[in-house]
Amino acid sequence: MAQRRFGPTRGAGVVTIEKEGEKTIEPAALGWAGYAGVFEKGPVGELSICPNRTTFFRRHGSYIDDGLAPDCAQNFYDIAAGAGGLLIVRVTDGNEEQAERTLYQRKVEGSGASAEPWLVPMGKVKAKNGGRWGGKERFYTNEMALIGDLGEITLDTGVTTKTDIWKGGYVELSAVANKRYTITGNTAAGVITVEADETMLTDHGGGADLRYYLVLENDGKEVTFTIEDGEDNPSTEFALNVFVDGELFKKYSNLNTNPTSANYWVSVINNDDTNDQVEVEDLVTGGHTAATRPANLYGVIDTVTETVLTARISNFDINSVGGGDPTFALGTTTDDYKAQRITITMADSTTGAAVSDKYGALGTVTLGTLFDPPNAAGGANLIKWVPPFTVTAGGTALAAADTLVIDYIPMIADQLIGGLLYPDKPNASLSKFRIVDNDHKTITVATGSDLTTNGAANDEFMVVALLPLAGGVDGNADLVDADYTSQAWDVDASPFNRTADKNLGLIKFATPGITATAVQKAGQAYAEAKNHQYRYEILKSITTETGAQSYVNDTLGRSDFVVASFPSYGSVADPEANNSGKLKEVPLTGMIHGREARIAADYNGYHKAQAGNDATLPAVLKIPTGDAVLDGEILNPVGLSIIKKKKGNFVIWGDRTLYRDSTWKWKHQREQMSYYEQTLQENFDWIVFAINDPENDKQALVTMRSFFRPEWVKRAIRGNSLDDAAIIKIDAENNTDATRSAGDAYADIALRLADTVERFIIRIGKQGIFESVG
Repeated sequence: MAQRRFGPTRGAGVVTIEKEGEKTIEPAALGWAGYAGVFEKGPVGELSICPNRTTFFRRHGSYIDDGLAPDCAQNFYDIAAGAGGLLIVRVTDGNEEQAERTLYQRKVEGSGASAEPWLVPMGKVKAKNGGRWGGKERFYTNEMALIGDLGEITLDTGVTTKTDIWKGGYVELSAVANKRYTITGNTAAGVITVEADETMLTDHGGGADLRYYLVLENDGKEVTFTIEDGEDNPSTEFALNVFVDGELFKKYSNLNTNPTSANYWVSVINNDDTNDQVEVEDLVTGGHTAATRPANLYGVIDTVTETVLTARISNFDINSVGGGDPTFALGTTTDDYKAQRITITMADSTTGAAVSDKYGALGTVTLGTLFDPPNAAGGANLIKWVPPFTVTAGGTALAAADTLVIDYIPMIADQLIGGLLYPDKPNASLSKFRIVDNDHKTITVATGSDLTTNGAANDEFMVVALLPLAGGVDGNADLVDADYTSQAWDVDASPFNRTADKNLGLIKFATPGITATAVQKAGQAYAEAKNHQYRYEILKSITTETGAQSYVNDTLGRSDFVVASFPSYGSVADPEANNSGKLKEVPLTGMIHGREARIAADYNGYHKAQAGNDATLPAVLKIPTGDAVLDGEILNPVGLSIIKKKKGNFVIWGDRTLYRDSTWKWKHQREQMSYYEQTLQENFDWIVFAINDPENDKQALVTMRSFFRPEWVKRAIRGNSLDDAAIIKIDAENNTDATRSAGDAYADIALRLADTVERFIIRIGKQGIFESVG
């Protein structure tokens, strides 16, 4: 078919006509599976392509208590050994929240002895997606007098929240000294439940109500970051280093807070296609200067010795119409007090009501008197997280409605260890010391150092040290069947639809660990609509052949595009139990898909049944049916593969679908045909809008034969010749003038698919009696 003509059209000369080259069909990938489920992390409502374990770990994390899909993913990679890959859709209840941390400008207010840190937010660092993986830390306190009820293992806070947001944390009661109660969960209505053997009500007794405290800590599972000066422009730009669970993920060496800069930090970080761990948000208003840059910690020195820097950890701002000028001083502080902003609204010239932005109303402050909630004698507002302080009247009195703002900005004890301290950042920007200890207001550097060579009282210091994100919520607690059916298996809107045009061939779908009937039926419907395959999981409580048969026939329903094995669960060595011998029951889905991917890769196609002595599941140690010999006479005819023990290993024994049409009872043939159809559908776009004539028919026929010839050679289709194995008709008989005028072009293909040996029948008998004639 001529494509381009070069040379004269009407004049004399040589003409060259460039013919179109032969089209080829690129064989699709083999061994891909698609899982919808609960994962530790990852984008929600998006398709995540994970060709290997490294990508999966980075993007979706590890094992979790809330689901078994991660177990199946790991099992897949273990057995697939590099074959195929996984397509992941993370499902949540919609309540997930990103962990985050606010960044503040490198800025100091005042000068000399009055200099103090100036907390001006300039941005946020956030985990890329919701979940505790980025950092779950949170704190809450309130008065016991305001609760609905206190039981031995329940505390009704009366505060609406998200389900299980406090799970894994602990409760402290101010009336019960030196005891913590581990939280096992909470309702959306705010009822906290602790471990079953606790006695909170008895421990609290009949004393004063006082307070309760809720604490949830990161426990080392977090995203952390350090902020340094920019490498190329250290006086005007900054660098951000991101760590996930202590491992360096990404370093951004040159970032600028000015939106007009080519290094604008939001664009650089959020538009980075290789970054699936963090995102940032710009909070800057107004102009940009060098001080607009963030820091892990930027402050003012109060006192300094050779090895210990004591920081100024509070700000005091006065908003007085009449020019009131009180002074402020912290009392004795400890590591227990939390960062917060306390606003005092004056009722008159000497008293005012204090409110914490974190913990609510604190009580009445009287000028000239130490305000000390942690050590107050009784009272419902006993809050151990609020620092003591004194506000003293100045030369000009305050008046009603004046406000005083205290920013308390302590360091977290031991959080800065291993970081770097710059004791005089503006004037000695390269002078730094290794931090060996810190509490809420002091930083200690290594013995032999001398901070006084650069730092002095009122100097501005900076710290570069790992700081964590906090506040992440998983979004798993309130999952319902509809979340899976709408987020993963909606035929029209599923993220799995985005696999189109990626030439992934047949995809084997599952919802690992989710046996809800509605979910499995939705997965089956999706696979059938998209010409792929779905793997059912039979309830682990079903342990008989007839029970399994009834479950798939009467509860889940049959389909040519569905497969299942019995049993569908098995016990493996608990991957998180450190070789203690503890077992964990998991779906066999991941292992089966991994073995099938490996066999498909080894045979370069789906024509070999992925079953038999070589289809081993070596990690399986026990199955729910125990030592019972399962009856293949019941299971095989209805399409259920058996998981049975052969020569010390559990193996996959069966090559059937849960067919409705017996034409497609063979699993490998249905897979092979779906693979061919997917491959051909994605490789023939070139013919759309081509000239519809016999020349085009010939081109298509050549392309088809080129694709099926290797399939015949490797025995995927069988016959004495290629024409015997694959009958391909593209000519004037099936492409008439009427057909062509309608815009249609037909290719009719009949394939003789490879068969499999399901029964090897040995016929043997006794020979007759013969006499030799020799």
